[in-house]
Amino acid sequence: MKGCTFPVPRKLIKASGLVFITLALCCTNAFAHDFWILPHDSMPKNGDKVIFELRIGPGVPGKQTPRLPGLIATFDAHDALGQQNVEGHDGALVIGHLKMRDPGATIASLTTNGAKITLPADEFEDYLKEEGLNKIVKARAENGESDQPGVELFYRCAKSVILVDNQSKGYDTILGLEHELVPLTDPLQYTPGKPFTVRLLTNSRPLARLLVKAELNTTPPTILRAITDKNGLVSFNLPMKGEWLFSSVDMDVSPVDGADWKSIWASLTIPIAEGNAS
Repeated sequence: MKGCTFPVPRKLIKASGLVFITLALCCTNAFAHDFWILPHDSMPKNGDKVIFELRIGPGVPGKQTPRLPGLIATFDAHDALGQQNVEGHDGALVIGHLKMRDPGATIASLTTNGAKITLPADEFEDYLKEEGLNKIVKARAENGESDQPGVELFYRCAKSVILVDNQSKGYDTILGLEHELVPLTDPLQYTPGKPFTVRLLTNSRPLARLLVKAELNTTPPTILRAITDKNGLVSFNLPMKGEWLFSSVDMDVSPVDGADWKSIWASLTIPIAEGNAS
């Protein structure tokens, strides 16, 4: 792997294409995998302060990662009272904190600025197959590029559902992110072993024929996979309660110079069947 760079947000695009500014950070293959935000308490009481950490990895439990300069584009929370900013500062392992202010679901959402990564051909091909991006494998083969490194511009859209005062109203709110996973089954009403349904959206429109993974931090990790239907829906028979991670990625030709491909990653953490609905 040749490393990755983060751009300065206000200088993303010029006439000649994308301008990347290299920051002092160490990039690993984990940047090409799952990325999620994890609250230290996903079922707090109203008035409690919830702190968030960032996890990156090829699967749960992932590696805790600090808030890197230039990484975050937006970090907000949404509840019945509206939207508020999640406070935090660069360099901290606690990437943000927020005081709960209303019973029901508070949904934290974090989006990143674009970052570029170059992977050797074999690593890139393996990653595409692991994430169900067979259309890109096919396109590279048709273009005679299968043995070429993969130069990718990637963005993240991470969500975390927090259930305040053991209430779930608003858990299925759509935020309109570029890539978004939305739970459609009430997490407090769920019975393990029954279908738990999630919808995958792009700018609030369904995304069909993409892989979605559901993961739980067990030993060994529990990993389930399903492909979205024409309405962007997938259902999983989750075997047990817990803090579940759902994730998905889509990729297309990069619209700017400096990268061959653009990927958009979505993740969702949510406590399922951890309480009793009121």
